[in-house]
Amino acid sequence: MKSTTLVYIDMNDALRTLGRATIEELETARGILASGKEEIYGCIFGRDSLITALKLLSAHERTPDPYLLALVKKILMSLVELQGTTVNIESGEEPGKIIHEYREDNHAHLTQHHARPWYVYPDGTMRIYDSVDSTPLFLIAVARYWTLSADEDFKERIAPNIEAALSWVRGSIKADARGFLTYRVHPERTHGGLATQSWMDSSESVFHEDGSPTPYPIAPVEAQAYAYLALKLWSIESEAVELKERFNRHFVTEAPEFGIAFALDGDGARLTSLRSSVGHILWAAHETDSILEKKHIPKLVNLLMSPELFEPNAGIRTLSKRSSKYDPNSYHNGSIWPHDTAIVAEGLRRFGYTLEAQALGEALHHSWDHFKTPIELFVYTTEEGFAEYVSETGQRACMKQAWSAASMLAEL
Repeated sequence: MKSTTLVYIDMNDALRTLGRATIEELETARGILASGKEEIYGCIFGRDSLITALKLLSAHERTPDPYLLALVKKILMSLVELQGTTVNIESGEEPGKIIHEYREDNHAHLTQHHARPWYVYPDGTMRIYDSVDSTPLFLIAVARYWTLSADEDFKERIAPNIEAALSWVRGSIKADARGFLTYRVHPERTHGGLATQSWMDSSESVFHEDGSPTPYPIAPVEAQAYAYLALKLWSIESEAVELKERFNRHFVTEAPEFGIAFALDGDGARLTSLRSSVGHILWAAHETDSILEKKHIPKLVNLLMSPELFEPNAGIRTLSKRSSKYDPNSYHNGSIWPHDTAIVAEGLRRFGYTLEAQALGEALHHSWDHFKTPIELFVYTTEEGFAEYVSETGQRACMKQAWSAASMLAEL
């Protein structure tokens, strides 16, 4: 009989092979699809592509792989081609802004049969820019790709695009009265789009626990962390320092107990429910420098590893079990997303929390081994164990998700 260790190694090898095969399957001429071609998100998404790219770079850094490096370059070049060049309030396009969703075809469910049809460009493509975080993620991914590849020709070729993206991030922060990276739908927009523009982009994910209104614009916690890192990596030091000071003043509470808001609403009120997105602070760091003051890092780790968020057999929940909105069979209010858990795990390692990161890695292994696929998200309860996510309208989780597959390669 094989030892338990050898069986575990065999499982890891099988899952790594599955992750690699999925990435290859999802690769297209334009980069990488967010999910399987026949699934609901079988198209190019900016945020998904960039988090996938960053996870692929992490995998390459551990075990050099020319294919992964070349794919990341293709992803970045595709997003450069789709980068905003003009102001179009109907699609959310702005100069320098990185796209949220791009569909050459297969968009009738959004652009024709939707209650409020989404905008179609004159060339027949659907391009939506409703993402507050794709642009700083682009800047982070470009910097990390260049560091690992030393591809000077690439950096020089896209220098104007880097500058445009930096201008968008800096200008957006300066345009906000409080000095944060925020989102809102233009009040004069007539076409449809996304009201929620952070990674948890469902309408259910933005709320106050007491049910009070959430006026826009919204400033999500992870978007501030990404913006801080982007500014640091591209040597906009003074603006990064100022953003960090504002963040720790407005997002962080110490009394009666420590907490980090997952967002600020348009009135500056904190949205205080504990979400996995606060863990992205650890991931969006240069070595051990993040937007959060170092004295708070151990307290943040304690929150992330608390039973209200962390399930040892499954991963990090999107929302605390103590929240009034908690529902394990929801899209973003208590479900578990493997890529999200992997982001937190990588952040924990970055700050030296090796045992905690290992615990998250084991949880990821359990989930992937159960579903035998790089699934988008899933349901987990201590009573019933793992289950597939199915919404009230019948929408199911995608079985092949790029950022989950890339996380397999980076984490296993």
